[in-house]
Amino acid sequence: MTKISRRNALAMIGTAGLAASLAPSFVLASNKSMICNWNRNFPPYSMERNGKMTGILVECVNELLGKRMGYTLEHRGYNWPKAQDLVRAGKGDTLCTNPTKARKQYMLFSEEPMVESLPSIFCLADNPRINEINQVLTLGDLKDFRQVDYAGNGWARQTFPPYLRIAQAPDLFEAFKMIAQGKADVFVGNGLAAMYAIKVLGLKNRIHARELPVGEPSTFHFGLRRDYPDAKKIMDEFAGTLDEAQLENATREIILHYL
Repeated sequence: MTKISRRNALAMIGTAGLAASLAPSFVLASNKSMICNWNRNFPPYSMERNGKMTGILVECVNELLGKRMGYTLEHRGYNWPKAQDLVRAGKGDTLCTNPTKARKQYMLFSEEPMVESLPSIFCLADNPRINEINQVLTLGDLKDFRQVDYAGNGWARQTFPPYLRIAQAPDLFEAFKMIAQGKADVFVGNGLAAMYAIKVLGLKNRIHARELPVGEPSTFHFGLRRDYPDAKKIMDEFAGTLDEAQLENATREIILHYL
């Protein structure tokens, strides 16, 4: 997972008790608020369930910005392009995503990601070719297997060369159904998203997985719009809060809840 600045985190932990004793009502008296914009259909990271936003990233923000930093948070779910457009227009305050050059034009991002997911390869545990699949080390090695992916996967478009023939499923759940039915051999991609789909489908005892170092890890950084009041100061505070939470395994426990 991510590299943590333990010196800063430990210093923050050491002063937390003193700060609380000097100003016990500071957080409670604060009227600080943020509007958090999300992709409403991006399980397990952010998803709308019964009219409420939930998911790994949503819970991490609740823990860090809400519980630890004292902000009142309003979570709003949209299709992903609209979520970003609204923050760009000042009609939302936060995004949790990859800090691209375009997004940095209107947002400040945490240096360390809140969540990082490494690429992994998945197949049926009883696939007759599992010994060969376990020898896959490069993208070129995948050409001998029936690979499946899901429509709209931007990471796949950036990672896989055109000579790979990859079947397309409507979503990640359908991709793993194809693997379970023997219609595909492997899925290669976002490890956390895949493990969540496997759990939901009840396939945990049937699927074999291992990390595969191809492409870039999927990283999710907390981002705050640049013109939010005291944005730079807030991001500096967030960095220390994230260090503290990771030392306490708070973000890890949130992730494990979904897997």
